[in-house]
Amino acid sequence: MHPENETSGASSGDWNNEANKETLLAVFKDFHPDFVAILKKADEKSLKIWRLMDMEPLPFWTRGRVALLGDAAHPFLPHQGQGAAVAMEDSAALGMVLEAGLQSHDVQDRLLLYQEIRKSRADTLQEYTRAAGRDGAASKIDMQKYVGFNFGHDEFDNASQLVREWKWARQPASYWRMPVAFGPMPGPRQDYQGEPRNGTKATFVTASIKIKTSRTILQNLFPPASKKSWRFTAPGTVAYCSFSQTTLDGMEWLGGSGYSHLGLYIHGVEYTTSDGSTISGVYMPILFESLTDPIVSGREELGMPKLYSAINIGRSANSYTVTASWQGRTWGHFEWTNLQEDDISNTAGKMTGDDTDKGILVQRYIPSVGRGLKGQAEAEYAVFDDFEHADPKPKPERTWSTKEARFSIDAGSWKTLPTLHHVIARLAEIPVYEVVAAKVVSGTGVPDVSAAVRI
Repeated sequence: MHPENETSGASSGDWNNEANKETLLAVFKDFHPDFVAILKKADEKSLKIWRLMDMEPLPFWTRGRVALLGDAAHPFLPHQGQGAAVAMEDSAALGMVLEAGLQSHDVQDRLLLYQEIRKSRADTLQEYTRAAGRDGAASKIDMQKYVGFNFGHDEFDNASQLVREWKWARQPASYWRMPVAFGPMPGPRQDYQGEPRNGTKATFVTASIKIKTSRTILQNLFPPASKKSWRFTAPGTVAYCSFSQTTLDGMEWLGGSGYSHLGLYIHGVEYTTSDGSTISGVYMPILFESLTDPIVSGREELGMPKLYSAINIGRSANSYTVTASWQGRTWGHFEWTNLQEDDISNTAGKMTGDDTDKGILVQRYIPSVGRGLKGQAEAEYAVFDDFEHADPKPKPERTWSTKEARFSIDAGSWKTLPTLHHVIARLAEIPVYEVVAAKVVSGTGVPDVSAAVRI
């Protein structure tokens, strides 16, 4: 290999162009005598001379359903021995984008993806190779950087990730939540392909106890930072709330299994927006759930105030019991006895213990990261889940009611309930003036709460 001007006119460009020993020795006359002595032993009939051909990077490698790879797309000079290597990388990427089961109408887009994955790297390696062949280039090139770029790369792994990201970008409004490195998260609203979940065959059993209680006690559970925006719709010294527990099963997004949740629902509340309009509903300050997955998705995607508790259900022909606990420490016991089955046509099927509720109001709060930002919110605003837009709508199939319902709440201490004591202690403050209604409703159809919106 030598600069073309040292043998100008000696090569026609044909790879089989013959050369003579005189030209060979003239090119290498300044090399070490031992090396020149070896060259003198060459069989002159074996000597050939040809140009090392180079080409500027092509503007594109694909057109329609045709794509180039290897030297057809990027001919390499030999100075780094990367021609065959990069051609094999091209083929690896092409194999990843043209995966098994690909539909013919998707081929053109996938070839464009292949070009997007490979072209920048190939163009860069071409330029590195050119630089490595220039006289005096060794002192100007960061060889460690070049070698790292050449060999610190696995095209199977690289292309597989870029194919994933390409697919993620084309999923319909995919849900993302931490950890984001693994792509959109399948959950209650979408499957792993971004398609809507089907909740029509999922089942629910909801047991609720509605009580008359102290208006002030319940009012104290309104969000402190925006307390002036929250109020009861009707005046009075008493107010109404429900403890409502729901057990879900047959959930498609949980592989056909389910979980339980237990919440406090304060009835007859309205939120006043910044423009003075109001939204009425049932306010939910806390919802306990027995499984991590719905807690995470509900807090991150919907802003729901969810915490963990184990929730155990006991049921017989005419009774229903709920026990809530944390790490084996029971903090709540709810009981319905002497249940009598009612006419299902009289049940609207809401899961909050009050058929007049129009939707659920909650306060979303996400703290800022960093000790210096202690007490500051990354996000804080009200959220409304409108029952009218629930999809699918619950379909009650059987309902039972009773006048014999009761509950007890034991807040324990910071030692026995280290993560929940501050919550349970407030729930234990709620007095029972009167049990207004108690019922159990079972049916099918579990909404995915996708109707929840920021107010």
